[in-house]
Amino acid sequence: MANKILFVDDEPAVLDGYTRMLHREFKVDTAVGGDQGLMLIDCSGPYSVVISDMRMPGMNGAEFLSQVRQKSPETVRMLLTGYTDINAAIQAVNEGNIFRYLSKPCSKEALVEAIKIGLDLYDSVMAEKKLAKKGQIIEESRSEPADICQWDNNEGPTGLPGPTQARKHLAPLVGVDTLSYVVLFKISMLQTVEQRYGEETAGDYLNSAAQFLVQALRPDDKLFHWGRDVLMAVIRRTISPGALRMEIDRLTLTSSGQMMNINGKSIMLACPIAFDLLTVSKYSSLNDMLLAFDAKPIGMI
Repeated sequence: MANKILFVDDEPAVLDGYTRMLHREFKVDTAVGGDQGLMLIDCSGPYSVVISDMRMPGMNGAEFLSQVRQKSPETVRMLLTGYTDINAAIQAVNEGNIFRYLSKPCSKEALVEAIKIGLDLYDSVMAEKKLAKKGQIIEESRSEPADICQWDNNEGPTGLPGPTQARKHLAPLVGVDTLSYVVLFKISMLQTVEQRYGEETAGDYLNSAAQFLVQALRPDDKLFHWGRDVLMAVIRRTISPGALRMEIDRLTLTSSGQMMNINGKSIMLACPIAFDLLTVSKYSSLNDMLLAFDAKPIGMI
């Protein structure tokens, strides 16, 4: 089944413009307003990507995409927003209701690139679900470090310290340090890259993503290779969790892609990075904090 894109706006002329602009690249459906959009999802879904304008009467874009998430959690959701709505868009990203926001006016090139990244992420999520149904994914428990990953826990394949070192670093901070946060970053397309291009390319892709985070974070932030496609950062900031989410959100949005050498050709691969964070001092033990992360699956946004 071909991937389908749904645009939602309260202005029919704007929707006609999206159809004319993108009909050669994608299968595009449109809906006038959030209510019609939800009806289309029920009747004609699933949609791989749903893109909504923020300012609509009755139900704004963030509210609409929150309901889309409930109906179709695998759908990649994006919000088109003007400068005056940027704080609401960032809040929607942080709450997990949207994958990313796009600033208006949005050029065709930027829109096509965003949709392609969204389609890659959707395909990756659906591939994982298909494997799970076939019983090819073994659930990992975080109760023991050996279950978290299959490498030496002192060092991951990225060369970063592994889960054992992360636990040692976190142990004296949990429940005590009010300025410390733990951020988990999921390299969302790693499995898709491995399936399409092989293990060696996937390793290079993972290492490139790790190096991007090393360079983007502050020198005193500590980065660990926590799981196969998950990196952990332990950072200290004198700002609120909400302000830190905005900082990390801006950081991850700059990860537009990785240039990879595949079969002698340079190919730009999208590199979406999902994240979630917790305040270290809120938890009485490391296991309690990890259980809190388990309740908020990284990347399934």
